[in-house]
Amino acid sequence: MMNSKQFIRLIWQHRPKTWIIAVALVAGIVETLLALFIPLVTMGLVEEIAVTGLQVMTIGILAAVFAIQTSMSAVSIYAMSYVGEFMIRGLRNKLWERMLRFTVPYYDNNSTGETMSRLTNDTNVMKDFIIGHVISFLSGVISIIGGISILLWMDWRMTLLMLIAIPAAFVILWPLGSKMFSISQKTQEETALLQGDLGRVLGDIRLVKASVSEQLEEKQGKGRIASLFRFGLQEAKIMSIVSPLMMTVMLIILVLLIGYGGVRVAQGDLSSGQLVAIILYMFQIIMPFTQMASFFTQFQKAQGAAERLAQLLQQPLEQAIVIAENDAYKGGAEAIPSLYFQQLQFRYKEDRPILQEVDFVVEAGKMTAIVGPSGSGKTTLFALLERFYLPDHGEIRYGARAIQHIPLDEWRQKIAYVSQDSPVMAGSIHYNLTYGLQQVTESAILDALEQANLLSFINSLPEGLQTLVGERGVMLSGGQRQRIAIARAMLRNPDILLLDEATAHLDSESEKLVQQAMEKLMNNRTTLVIAHRLSTIVHANQIIVLEQGIVTGTGTHADLLQHHKLYAKLAKQQYVEQQVS
Repeated sequence: MMNSKQFIRLIWQHRPKTWIIAVALVAGIVETLLALFIPLVTMGLVEEIAVTGLQVMTIGILAAVFAIQTSMSAVSIYAMSYVGEFMIRGLRNKLWERMLRFTVPYYDNNSTGETMSRLTNDTNVMKDFIIGHVISFLSGVISIIGGISILLWMDWRMTLLMLIAIPAAFVILWPLGSKMFSISQKTQEETALLQGDLGRVLGDIRLVKASVSEQLEEKQGKGRIASLFRFGLQEAKIMSIVSPLMMTVMLIILVLLIGYGGVRVAQGDLSSGQLVAIILYMFQIIMPFTQMASFFTQFQKAQGAAERLAQLLQQPLEQAIVIAENDAYKGGAEAIPSLYFQQLQFRYKEDRPILQEVDFVVEAGKMTAIVGPSGSGKTTLFALLERFYLPDHGEIRYGARAIQHIPLDEWRQKIAYVSQDSPVMAGSIHYNLTYGLQQVTESAILDALEQANLLSFINSLPEGLQTLVGERGVMLSGGQRQRIAIARAMLRNPDILLLDEATAHLDSESEKLVQQAMEKLMNNRTTLVIAHRLSTIVHANQIIVLEQGIVTGTGTHADLLQHHKLYAKLAKQQYVEQQVS
């Protein structure tokens, strides 16, 4: 569990200017001191009415005190809200910056919805604590100390009688507060799980419907909601005990004070004004005690939230995945660098090796195709090349340099990747085409659209490039999404082109046009192609056959047909399938 110092250090990093915090604290303290002054003014008012009648000056003083107190309260609330919002904004900014740079393995192993919950729900818990409880706690401490001091000065007997409520309040609140904290923790965890389910289900709602899994997801979602309902009832049960008991304790103390105080007034030991002031101070002392129980509960909840956020902040970032440069590549520097895959080994899990001693060279400016059965490691090679993961052993070199030595942003700007199911983000077509690019001219966009056989489609849309594509591009066909990805790759003007059967979703006419554009794009570029249809790679400069993470063949289409059994078998199967279709 995060301790108090660590919690304060976490939020203090994102504090606003000191004078704003000072204004919030000073205004809160002044408000509390004025609140302590009000019973004394009220005492004078009661005694004055009993003796000489109501004086205008007394009413003016009381009105001025109320007005100033109200103003200080408003200033304190606004200033503390600003402080809380400012701190949480800074924390959220830092979290967001880091989340965008978390390694891909983090997102492989953690629910996106739960991560979202940390940024929203957990930061809200901390914000509510800062805004709603810090000032009230400080004010409560001052109110208790000041109120007890004044009461001891006024009448120590009545003060001791009233202080009976303090241990009674602690006896009631302490165990219930611990129970409330436990329930609150479970509520936060269940909320995060529910948000995780929401992100998963709504993000893939078509898969849910196509799999007729509505009832399964409905059952699981209702289970989460039922858990939240139970936790809510448990909180309500505790509050249904705390509130009436505290009210009963206060009423008992009030009855005792009025009864005993009335006797003291009748005996002349206490004035009626003093009795009124004592009763007012009772509320000013007991109420902060009840609020302190809430403060400590909320503080524990905020600490729990802060601990989860601290765990996120400690996650390794992609920029950290850089090894120290050692020796230069023995072949020396090249004008147009080639790619060298050297003794690559990689596994996602300890007991499941994916790549084993993979060795080959992708010559600069030429096309290299990678073929092999499903699960042989083809897509993993692309992921390693994009530096989503680090190899367990070996390295990839770009000319004389290991790619880990190249700044990550610089390296990824050299690459364009077009996959089978190219992702499209919610927004306009123009937004998707220029996503990640700083400056793109309209003429370049039009040229890319024409080469990708998209221009006639864009011109047919009433809003043209500003047409919204919907969540994950659902308003577009698979072929249209593919061609947008191809046009985006053209706009990136990459040094290295990664294609994962980039024309798979196109009809024969569009495929022919896009293939011509792709040939222009691949010209003088280092190109790697994951091939499922061998007919698309017959003209590749080099074909790599990958089986169970091992390179079992390298050569041209003609070479492999003659000398590689698996490749020849795949080619024969696909030829037969084409003849049948």
